[in-house]
Amino acid sequence: MVTRIAHFSDTHVLSLKGVQLRELLNKRLTGAVNLALNRAKHYRVEVFEQTLDAVVSAQPDHSICTGDLVNLALRPEFEKVASLLSERFSSDQLTLVPGNHDYYTKEASLAGRFESYFGDYLPQTLGTFSELCEEGEDQRRAYPISRLLDGVGIIGLSTAIPTASFMATGEVGEAQLKRLKAALSHPELNERFTLLMLHHPLFPEPKRTLDQTRRLADAQALIEQLEVAESSPDLIVHGHNHEFKRQALPQRMTPVIQVASASRAGSKHTAEFHVYVIDQGELQSIERHIHHPEEGTFIPCDESGTPL
Repeated sequence: MVTRIAHFSDTHVLSLKGVQLRELLNKRLTGAVNLALNRAKHYRVEVFEQTLDAVVSAQPDHSICTGDLVNLALRPEFEKVASLLSERFSSDQLTLVPGNHDYYTKEASLAGRFESYFGDYLPQTLGTFSELCEEGEDQRRAYPISRLLDGVGIIGLSTAIPTASFMATGEVGEAQLKRLKAALSHPELNERFTLLMLHHPLFPEPKRTLDQTRRLADAQALIEQLEVAESSPDLIVHGHNHEFKRQALPQRMTPVIQVASASRAGSKHTAEFHVYVIDQGELQSIERHIHHPEEGTFIPCDESGTPL
């Protein structure tokens, strides 16, 4: 049985409709300056809409998104994205996890804004593992999320945490690592291909400017747990760095796939989404659907970017 899973990420939707100045007098101020000088011209809502339409047209068995749906974690941004998603996906067609921009400020994080707007896409098919929650945990106690498909199990981690200005780091946390171990050991996953999704990369990217300010703080702890666990995922996918990359866990050689932004305009690291083709319990291929800016369409390509 062949299963096709579509994957998009890092849409960075901006909306300032009805936003008051006082809502920007925090970390959002530096973010707004960055938007004005850089991001706003590169990450376009219309490209995101084209991506969503192309994902639907690809007719995957399921779709996943690895976070950074919004830019400044403002209500109008969540409202805009929620509307775009609900027009195209029912609750059983899409699974999400948050990125650092979805928890951009402590206020948005504590309010559980991401979970409030996208709760329909945050399933708990395997249960919440509430007995492993630590006292004092915030909304992150809901993670990992889980969904069961025919032949495929999906586990989603939250690496999103509010950070100081100019920081975009993430963290899984010890409590969530314990729950991840329990989730991966669930009997329902024994005969299923298991896909683990998260926002931040597992490995550093030294070539990126200020990479230290963007890393997953406890990546090594996560890698070590996945390497030694009796039950480990068959595929790990993430976003955050806005370009395609294929890596692997050092010992198990489990594929670790990074997807580019789903809304980036222009010719450098242009928008794309993936389709993972899973057959007989193995990852058979990765289709990269790459945006053609002039036509506003997506071209199915192999991993090298060669059109299929």
